Amino acid sequence: MKCSVAFCVVFVAIWAGAVSAQSHNVTWGAVGKHDTLLDREIVVKKSKLLQIVTEDFTYPRKGYNNNYNITAIRCTDQYTNGKGGYAALLNGGPRFKEVTIHLKSQRNHGFNFIIEIYGR
Repeated sequence: MKCSVAFCVVFVAIWAGAVSAQSHNVTWGAVGKHDTLLDREIVVKKSKLLQIVTEDFTYPRKGYNNNYNITAIRCTDQYTNGKGGYAALLNGGPRFKEVTIHLKSQRNHGFNFIIEIYGR
């Protein structure tokens, strides 16, 4: 009985460590073999003491035009220790010609995302 309890405690500790050390990557849509990389941006925002930092990423940038339909969006969190930010789709996205993504950090941390937009 003591052995099974010890095993459960060790298993939960390992599982909790694995969950907390994950990146917050997100993908909307699917990249097909005929899709083209329309844009790749590295979006970095430094931490502020005891604050949550945010930024809205918009594609295409002001003054530019996009003639392709977006098929997929990948937001890759560069913080692999679980302290990175979160990405949320605000407007547009796959099947549209534009997208706005809201990036948000955890309190007292910054974020570093690679955003890739594919289309055809």
